[in-house]
Amino acid sequence: MENKAHNGARCLAVANVSLCLLVSLMPSCGKARVSPAETSLEADVHQYLRLAVALGERDPDSLDYYYGSEGLVADIRKQPPTLREIRQSADGLVEHLRLHAELQAEDRMREEYMIRQLRAISSRVDMLTSVPMTFDQETAAVFGVTVPASYDRRHMAQVRAELDRLLPGKGSLAQRYESFDAAFTIPSVKLKEVMQKAIQGCREATMAHIDLPAGEATELKFVHNKPWSGYSFYQGSYRSVVEINTDFALTVDRVLQLACHETYPGHHVYNSLQEAKLVHGRKMDELAVQPTFSPQSLVSEAAATLAIDVAFPPVDRLRFEREVLFPLAGLDGSKAARYLKVEALVDELHQAEPEIARDYLDGKLEFERANSALEEQTLMTHGEVALKYINEYRSYIATYTYGRDLTAKLLGQPVSSGGQSSVSWERYSKWMMSPPATMNSEAATPAREDSASQRRVTIGRNESAVKQKQLIPVI
Repeated sequence: MENKAHNGARCLAVANVSLCLLVSLMPSCGKARVSPAETSLEADVHQYLRLAVALGERDPDSLDYYYGSEGLVADIRKQPPTLREIRQSADGLVEHLRLHAELQAEDRMREEYMIRQLRAISSRVDMLTSVPMTFDQETAAVFGVTVPASYDRRHMAQVRAELDRLLPGKGSLAQRYESFDAAFTIPSVKLKEVMQKAIQGCREATMAHIDLPAGEATELKFVHNKPWSGYSFYQGSYRSVVEINTDFALTVDRVLQLACHETYPGHHVYNSLQEAKLVHGRKMDELAVQPTFSPQSLVSEAAATLAIDVAFPPVDRLRFEREVLFPLAGLDGSKAARYLKVEALVDELHQAEPEIARDYLDGKLEFERANSALEEQTLMTHGEVALKYINEYRSYIATYTYGRDLTAKLLGQPVSSGGQSSVSWERYSKWMMSPPATMNSEAATPAREDSASQRRVTIGRNESAVKQKQLIPVI
């Protein structure tokens, strides 16, 4: 930690270097009478929002969403600053924020959050301008975490041994899994209907525990030629456009995972609750934007990845797939139990992915060897698809692998549960609506539940109200 008493002059000098850029990026100010502290914080938030949008204008992959005032960023969208100017302004704003003193606790928390986000913006600019960074340097600079150097190889070997016992046929384990998995692929003519039913089930499960904001809705679209299988574009005002890439063959369980991940209680619910409780409820306008490569995005992705374990504990997941989705897809529901057991085991193998990505991005594995490692260790027979994704999004893979494991630990779920344990609604909903300073702490301990999770989260009405939770409906 730096000694501010000795470094104040240096901080001021650095801030002055970017003063002209900060002024050029600052919107014109109104003349309403507010306190100096409010004026300063509001101006800082506006500057941060403009910088995040500016980065998105220069690189669309770098911005997940912005639903704040379009008037605030109209000039930025018309004529965005250069990447160099964005980085200088972000660094200057960090130094400016660090000079503030005697702020109330919540204001200080908000400023610390923006500092982490601004540092991520600067680091993303470095990535875009080919500044050399290792995988670990990227994850630390952009997401604020360091992925462990290794994983439990003995446990992974045990998982593969169990899969070897369960999977029929001849050939490599990956080939046998591919053949097994293909039998549960949803025919393309039935995909839309099955996906809609899956989203409906996810929504009903969520609404049994969380009162969603009035008017919330999702719009489902099917697309092609994307590097991902699903994407949720948050529009603001509690609405999301969800795109599903039909270039990938989707099995029954994969459809349910996507439905929970992208909609309820995943990205759509997370973003809607953040907007309702924090942006509108507590006037934290800085959360109206999400840079893709940021600590905020790590939390969002981790929440979405755990969504299916929240909405569908193992027994409910089996019942819903066997009794609803399998028949709708024209598949034999009697095979659902064995199918989900295999899927849960394969899911545990995700712990190997960050290490392979690290070695690939750091140049220790060339494309073919990385492809082989993915096949041998995670049973991906088409690892080239994952590697192409890593080529574009680089260390982002850490958000839904290590980020997921970190968050599962924070919420009290065993990392190697493989879908065989659930995350409680009480812990999940409290965590996903937490203020920024408490959302991404590796040192945090698992949240405690009130009355063994017998509570209901209410948003958009009386936020302090709680009701007895209802059972997840079986459709």
